[in-house]
Amino acid sequence: MKTMLNTWTWRYLEKLFPLWKFLKKYDGNTAVCDVVAGITVGLTLIPQCIAYASLAGLDPQYGLYSSLCGGIIYAVFGTIPELNIAPTALLSLLTYQYTHNVTFGNVKAAVMLTFFAGIFELFSGILHLGFLVDFVSLPVVSAFTSAGAITIATSQVKNLFGLKFTAESFVDVWKQFFIHIGEVKLWDTLLGFVCITILLLMRKLKDYGVPPIKTTSPEKQAATYKKCIWFVSVGRNAMVVISCAVLAFIFKYHDHKPFALTSKVPSGFPNISIPLKPVETINGTNGTSIPQMISELGYGLVVIPFVAILANVGIAKAFARGNVVDASQEMIAVGLCNIFGSFFGSYPVNASFSRAAVSSASGVRTPVSGIYTGIMVIMAFTFLTPYFSYIPKATLAAVIICAVVFMVEITIAKSIWYINKLDLIPFIITFVSCLLIGIELGILIGILVEICKLMYFTARPKILTSKKITGNKTYLKMVLTSSVFFSSAEHIREKIVQYATSTKSNVSIVLVDCTNVISLDYTAGKCFSLIADDLQKKGTSVAFLVSRDRIIKTLENCGNKNFTIFQTEYDFEQNLNGKNEGLHNDIESVTTQM
Repeated sequence: MKTMLNTWTWRYLEKLFPLWKFLKKYDGNTAVCDVVAGITVGLTLIPQCIAYASLAGLDPQYGLYSSLCGGIIYAVFGTIPELNIAPTALLSLLTYQYTHNVTFGNVKAAVMLTFFAGIFELFSGILHLGFLVDFVSLPVVSAFTSAGAITIATSQVKNLFGLKFTAESFVDVWKQFFIHIGEVKLWDTLLGFVCITILLLMRKLKDYGVPPIKTTSPEKQAATYKKCIWFVSVGRNAMVVISCAVLAFIFKYHDHKPFALTSKVPSGFPNISIPLKPVETINGTNGTSIPQMISELGYGLVVIPFVAILANVGIAKAFARGNVVDASQEMIAVGLCNIFGSFFGSYPVNASFSRAAVSSASGVRTPVSGIYTGIMVIMAFTFLTPYFSYIPKATLAAVIICAVVFMVEITIAKSIWYINKLDLIPFIITFVSCLLIGIELGILIGILVEICKLMYFTARPKILTSKKITGNKTYLKMVLTSSVFFSSAEHIREKIVQYATSTKSNVSIVLVDCTNVISLDYTAGKCFSLIADDLQKKGTSVAFLVSRDRIIKTLENCGNKNFTIFQTEYDFEQNLNGKNEGLHNDIESVTTQM
């Protein structure tokens, strides 16, 4: 008994703290692989999170603060080694959408949004609400992601061309761009496009390099220069940002300032603060209570954690290597990353597919690699923040654009067209809505359209019909292809009665095949009772083919004595060709035998 209790305890601890499962097999070789992966992801993450902070409307240091807890907390509670929890382009844009107009400050709003997003994700995992993600189809997700990527790239147009204007939506940005097109700064534009060109070319270098993954076979070991090429490709963001910062420093040293630069960033470890704290009244100004803050954040309290869960579970499945993903544990892990991060000035974070791909290619073995990435982040905001003020805004815009341009999945429309043209409806509606109305409302509209489509097909199931001959008898077989609920009951009744009594069928015996019906509610049962009555009145005999005892009991409890039920089609045909011509009397005797 004691042994069983200990076994159960260890299994429970492994489920709650997946890190324990990895540590039991942790050795020197695994540690080296994780260190390499952690450093490599850090080279990608640090310049990205600085750029994403500006996308969220925050100073660069908040990108680093948001990257601090994610890797460390996920290392303890996460299940997929490749995942690294940190700022992403999509959540950064959503954070800006919900926080830039609040009255109590966008920084405080972003931190509070992070805390509540974490609470939402944590309880979603505890309550096993991962099934809600299944209500968002792949076309809707692809359209949302593509529109989000285009919106993000569009938001960087003003920094890319050195312009100064205020705009929020996709349409407003381009409208303001053409209004201010005469104010384009030559040096910012030139630097931005050079950076984009270099980043894209360096990204292509990856195809000619080889990740530093150790293999047991000597002949498969890659040459050192190929590994160096791969590292150069992976670290392209850091190299471009550092090079441009050095260039800006040289210009400034010679009293020239051709580029718009990032604002000064305070150095040092972030202050630990309570995210839920009302704004007090200062010098006669009105304070803001927590309920008022929550009210101003609005739908962001639901949309941001939902998008984070959707992305995180999807990326986890992509890197699960055939294993079953514990979606609930993933939600708990991301929720805790956001909750802990909110005490260190973080804005909402989740996993990134690009970082996961880099981590996988680097030969990561366990989530411990996130701790090494976290150490790099700590070193960055401890020693490097004074130099962030030399980073040109055009360079950060180029980093963001090159990061999101490959998120656009318009080509998926071709596959949807060949597989199921009807899926183009939610895809197009979601895509257009996200661009014209806003991505926060666009995803909700897409989900609503998908639910309406689902409800339509639930309310209008297919009925397969065929004429069959057995002996000297001919009957019409009508097969129900799915379960029947109140929404589809009346439609099924109309179709069965209409077709069975039409001149096309020309039969007086109908068999309704319910073998595919797994569930039948009260309304559907009553409609089946009316089907029997309607066909009996029109001189047509009807029988029901039911294989499940639960469905038989449901039909029997409807109180209609005209119900005639068989469990196999063979029994029905034997009865049909039996001695008695009265189908109803024969079936009653069969039903009684069941």
